Amino acid sequence: MPDSHVPQWSLPQDLVKTELTVVACTNHYFGDDYIQPFEVPAEWGTSISCNFTNDLSLAGEADALWFHAPTTTRIPKQKKPGQPWIMMSMESDGNYPLLKNQKFLDLFDIYMTYRLDSDIPTLYPNWKQYGDFMNPPLPTKVKGSHSALAAYIASNPVPHRDEYAQQLFEYIPVDSLGKCLNNKTVPDFITGDHIWARGGFHSILDILPHYKFYLAFENSLTTDYVTERVFHALVAGSVPIYYGADNVKEFLPADNAAINIADFDSPKELAEYLLYLDQNDEAYEQHLAWKT
Repeated sequence: MPDSHVPQWSLPQDLVKTELTVVACTNHYFGDDYIQPFEVPAEWGTSISCNFTNDLSLAGEADALWFHAPTTTRIPKQKKPGQPWIMMSMESDGNYPLLKNQKFLDLFDIYMTYRLDSDIPTLYPNWKQYGDFMNPPLPTKVKGSHSALAAYIASNPVPHRDEYAQQLFEYIPVDSLGKCLNNKTVPDFITGDHIWARGGFHSILDILPHYKFYLAFENSLTTDYVTERVFHALVAGSVPIYYGADNVKEFLPADNAAINIADFDSPKELAEYLLYLDQNDEAYEQHLAWKT
């Protein structure tokens, strides 16, 4: 963030602005479900209301302009002095090379991304959406009602994760519920693109508690890119088998809350450990001890 942006708590109270307008100059995956006015409490006891809108007629007088980088196709030719541009992306720069383009990045004043070093870190855990992370899991002996040891849900083919999953399938029973490697159909289960925006996360949270493990495989192996996949499992009380960010432990409630495939030399070695946990309730429950 530029030095000209003075922290609000250091300003005289009569200079603090409590009503803001931010214009979204690009679309977002979730459309009007995402771009809408909101209000947040402020540290000094009042609240700040933000008219977050895609009404471009307000762009000239807006306090800031907002751009969703993955869907940005054009930008204004000139910047209005004192009107910061905000770049937002929850997608990995491994999947969107534009996010590595310094000329593009230099256009913006404020970065709002999944990266922990962003001006506004925008992380995947949404406490209101996911509910209480501390809800107790189903009793271990109740799990397995779907016959398989683990679940896998992916609907967009990504070579690294599908190949590893397929190798794991050779050693342990896995129900693959998405479009990729599908081997089981569950009535009323919602899958496909952006399922969490269409009630799909409720569908996932209904089914995952019945599996001891969930293959939480990211579509990009990028530092800080820890998505809803691992948090679905944590909420549901299914131990996530994680394949993704090298710093995933920074996002976990406990170091052993997830099983990282990076700690194993092969899918076969990982499978042997999972089969061991399946036969040893006490060892398995250590991975869920953070919930108690």
